[in-house]
Amino acid sequence: MGTSHGKPMQTLHPWPDEVVDDHPLSAQIMDLPINTPPDSMAIPASEASLPFYDASHALHLLRGINELRAEEKFFDMTVSAGGQDFPCHRTVLAAASNYFRAMFAGRLRESQADRVELHDVSGPILSLLLDFCYTGRVTVTLENVEPLLQAADLFQFPSVKDACCAYLEQQLDVSNCLEIQDFAEAYACQGLAESTKRFILAHLGQLAQAREVERLTFKRMLEYISDDRLCVDKEEAAFQIALQWVKADPKHRQYRWPELFQYLRLPFIRRFYLLAYVESDPLVYRSPYCRQLIREARAFQSSEYDRHDWPCHRMKPRPSTGLAEILVVVGGCDQDCDELVTVDCYNPQTGQWRYLAEFPDHLGGGYSIAALGNDIYVTGGSDGSRLYDCVWRYNSSVNEWTEVSPMLKAREYHSSTVLNGLLYVIASDSTERYDPTMDTWESLRPMLYPMDNCSTTSCRKKLYAIGSLEGKESMVMQCYNPDTNLWSMVNCGQLPPWSFAPKTVTLNGLIYFVRDDSADVDVYSPSKNEWDKIPPMIQVHVGGSLAALGGKFYVTGGYDNTFELSDVVEAFDPETRSWSLMGRLPQPTFWHGSVSIFRQFMPQTQYSSDGVPLDNDRINLNRRRQHLHNHNLNELHRR
Repeated sequence: MGTSHGKPMQTLHPWPDEVVDDHPLSAQIMDLPINTPPDSMAIPASEASLPFYDASHALHLLRGINELRAEEKFFDMTVSAGGQDFPCHRTVLAAASNYFRAMFAGRLRESQADRVELHDVSGPILSLLLDFCYTGRVTVTLENVEPLLQAADLFQFPSVKDACCAYLEQQLDVSNCLEIQDFAEAYACQGLAESTKRFILAHLGQLAQAREVERLTFKRMLEYISDDRLCVDKEEAAFQIALQWVKADPKHRQYRWPELFQYLRLPFIRRFYLLAYVESDPLVYRSPYCRQLIREARAFQSSEYDRHDWPCHRMKPRPSTGLAEILVVVGGCDQDCDELVTVDCYNPQTGQWRYLAEFPDHLGGGYSIAALGNDIYVTGGSDGSRLYDCVWRYNSSVNEWTEVSPMLKAREYHSSTVLNGLLYVIASDSTERYDPTMDTWESLRPMLYPMDNCSTTSCRKKLYAIGSLEGKESMVMQCYNPDTNLWSMVNCGQLPPWSFAPKTVTLNGLIYFVRDDSADVDVYSPSKNEWDKIPPMIQVHVGGSLAALGGKFYVTGGYDNTFELSDVVEAFDPETRSWSLMGRLPQPTFWHGSVSIFRQFMPQTQYSSDGVPLDNDRINLNRRRQHLHNHNLNELHRR
């Protein structure tokens, strides 16, 4: 009994209210001390609960249920398969499998039956699934993996099915991968099917050596040959695999050859091999469609095919060949307005930059840059006192710059573009054309009306020049037809607003017009002869550069909306009609040129703030020399 102030406490009993109020002792009772907790023990109402979770409860519960099973207690039904009976608890099966939950919760007779016969499963496999229900454990072996996965799929045990898929993925090899892919797809094992496909694409050459590819269906063969991830060191290997498949059963497969042939990346097969082995094969020269694809490949290799204007999956090399379409940035000026002679390339597949051979001469200002095939041409420019007529070519196969025949006329602030394997240089008062096979220049008719700040691009076998007429701020467009050697004005309605240095690029039959002082972008369709708008760029690129690459066009560098020199690289995807940030230039740059070419691109070291990875010692020396020169100039200016 408790105490209070040294006096004995009486035990209080509950009294009815009316009795307490009227009873003569009620006053005495109400005066008795109450045993209340001290103030320090008072608990706020907002904190009067304690959420509790026992992480081991589920394990203890499962262990207890399994013990009941071992003791054969509380069984309420029996499942049977393959002549074997398995007493069990209906609730456990329903909780472990949606299949059994639907069976027992529905109105089927099995919902009330004491014994249920299961079909399409053997007794040992059902025993494994029941063990899993009670323990959460199952052992997958080479002998049981197939029937266990089938049963797990049928009776809806997804985790057991996943375990079987993981086991099969570990067992993948050249001898079983084709069967495992078929099996995975038959039972909707998407993860296993994709993993197996990646394995097959990586080892298709070995499957061809083992003659396993010869038993593939056409659907499978087409699936592998058309996949970008097919792992071959050269496209010639893909051709040989496809040819092997057809010739394994020519009577029934040769009519499938053209459809298979179109998914080969023919432009990236070596010219000699294309002539000696591909074009000369009867399956090829007897098919008009195959001969057409050969002509297309030849046109690409001779730079007569514009992959940006006529995009196609055949113009995209497989990554395993080491060949990649890269963005090349040439020259420009840095934050201190110092001239750059650096040449940097960016691989969008890896997101990495690396250096190429530096420009060997003084670039000056007002030069133009264009890509002809996998070579880059830099034309003209000036040093402020004289104009240049020189032309430099970058040979991507040897990473080297060489000087070719000079232009017929020295010029600066002109535009250059490529059409039908020839290089065109367009200025306000003259046009000339360069033939790389002959290393000669040819004078062409000038534009009908001289234009300032002119930008040119080729589209659908013609040249388009857009700019402002001399002395005016309204924009016009002129078109050059190489077949007739004639220029004509393009009457296409209201053109975009005037721009000091407009930039144009062609993608899939459309000409995109990027202004120099705005994030707005307009697009012109020559086939419809009409203008349209696309979403604006993420930022302004005053003095930036523009190039097409991989079905997108990239805008790089220049000054942004806040007049800060930018290193931002953003790209527009015509399929999604959206812009995205693709990375950053090695350093903020403006008045640079950019193009895209194909090149063996083996990523080495990314840029760092401490140093710069270079291709060879000569480039190292050139960069150090330029860095020291710029540093000395800055010191002189400070003095």
